Amino acid sequence: MMRAIRNTRGRFFGLYTTQGEAMNAQLMGETDKYVQVYDRNAGENRKLAKTSICGVRLAQQNFGKVF
Repeated sequence: MMRAIRNTRGRFFGLYTTQGEAMNAQLMGETDKYVQVYDRNAGENRKLAKTSICGVRLAQQNFGKVF
């Protein structure tokens, strides 16, 4: 899934978390355990643990669990 997120090249994508949250996100940065994204829905930057990401939707393709 992280490969799909890295290949977005600055585009927005659908991001789904294990807590049941869905957001329209843009990758801003990455560390070993965290991903920093811009949440277009809320209009703010968010820092998410990589373990909390369960699915990605990019260009009409699903990666992982998408609901």
